Amino acid sequence: MNFRLLRLSALLVTVLAVGAAGAAPLKNKQKGDDASLGAIDAIVADALVQGPYPGVEIAIERHGKIIADKGYGFADLERNVPVRADTIFQIGSITKSFTALAIMQLVDAGKLSLDAKIGDVLPALPQPAHDLKIRNLLNHTSGLQNYTELKDFPLHSQDPTTRDKMVAAFATKDLLFPPGTGWSYSNSGLYLLGLVIEKVSGVDYPTYLRTHVFEPFGMTSTSIPDWQTVLKRRAAGYSFDGKVFQNAQRYDWVVPFSAGAIASTAGDLIRYRHGVFASAATSQHVRDLILTLDPLADGTPLPYALGCLVLGDFEGHRKISHSGDIFGFAAHYAYYPKDDLTIVVLTNHQGASFPPSTIERKIARVMLGIPARRSADLPLTADEAKAFEGDYALALHFGAAKLGFAYADGKLAVTLGGLGGGGPTIPLRYQGNGVFLSPQNSEDSFVFARRADGKSGVVMTYYDAENPGVKLDSSN
Repeated sequence: MNFRLLRLSALLVTVLAVGAAGAAPLKNKQKGDDASLGAIDAIVADALVQGPYPGVEIAIERHGKIIADKGYGFADLERNVPVRADTIFQIGSITKSFTALAIMQLVDAGKLSLDAKIGDVLPALPQPAHDLKIRNLLNHTSGLQNYTELKDFPLHSQDPTTRDKMVAAFATKDLLFPPGTGWSYSNSGLYLLGLVIEKVSGVDYPTYLRTHVFEPFGMTSTSIPDWQTVLKRRAAGYSFDGKVFQNAQRYDWVVPFSAGAIASTAGDLIRYRHGVFASAATSQHVRDLILTLDPLADGTPLPYALGCLVLGDFEGHRKISHSGDIFGFAAHYAYYPKDDLTIVVLTNHQGASFPPSTIERKIARVMLGIPARRSADLPLTADEAKAFEGDYALALHFGAAKLGFAYADGKLAVTLGGLGGGGPTIPLRYQGNGVFLSPQNSEDSFVFARRADGKSGVVMTYYDAENPGVKLDSSN
């Protein structure tokens, strides 16, 4: 008996009923909303099964009107508690944009310089972290090793830890590259910026955000909780072993700290978007700072702004976004400024077969009138695949510096970390013209083409950013 299939089928039936019951009343309903909401409900219902996800919460606002603010599935599987519009989820790395906003507030107030060395603020910080500039920590160009990828992570599990112990785990490790010359996603840099906020402001990080962001923006359901605190309406986090959901690991909030410790609701993240981009609570100078893109030292442009926001383009629509992943939770926050559209997707499963950013993009297609992306599965011969096979070095290091592609069983498969590296391998679907898609995720792509320098290249679309790669072997 296929337990997983029965479990997910039962979940889908319950989900469809719960989604309607948990929905907040729509405000200023527009013509055509019923059809849009039906399509969105179908997208989320499918994601619950295919992800799989125990629960999903979404909020959608367009032109100042709430299109949807509702929950689907379960916030707590053990007690059959449904997700509601006001269920609280951990938002993981979306926290980084809050940390960056706080830094820019301090810069705007004349209390901090983006070009200051972090050691000027935190004198006891050891080398090599000591001499890194604030701006390089903000946009992941510092070269700091990411502490969540170190062999001894997760540090201390759910046991209480200290900021000093956390910093000691990464601050003295060799840099991956000279500051400003490369890009590698690093929670370590944002951790140090939380300490800068505390030092410069004179209050702890949670207090600063509460008084300078949460309260001014009207975010009444947002906080930085520890796992021991009884927090009403908090969702439980889950992992999935391939057959059933399991309770995710607990952790001390000081472990993610300013890189990922915030808990919030989808509705509060709509308020956050207003507070940052449409409120007198945020100055235009601060807005300009958080949207600043610094290129690498060699002039290579980056999609990652100083405000810890990805500045991209989705089917011709300007987009500002960030994702979040933390034990048992995954989330995505997206703002389309020219369309005046904000979409938030929160979930209580980290490590699903596709991330919440995929759910968000499918919803965006409905809201923006963009046709759904078709995922073909065209035949691919071994001779055709030779042009694509090999290892490719990525310009942006997000968990891996390389991708490996190899042909097997009629498919081109991608291996995270490169061929022979032991990373996960995913057979891809061929779309023709050098374009490949994941079988579970039609929104992220791999596009092969000859580069301007004549070398073979691939561009991976991942978490709203395009990440170019160049072939490493001699077959260019």
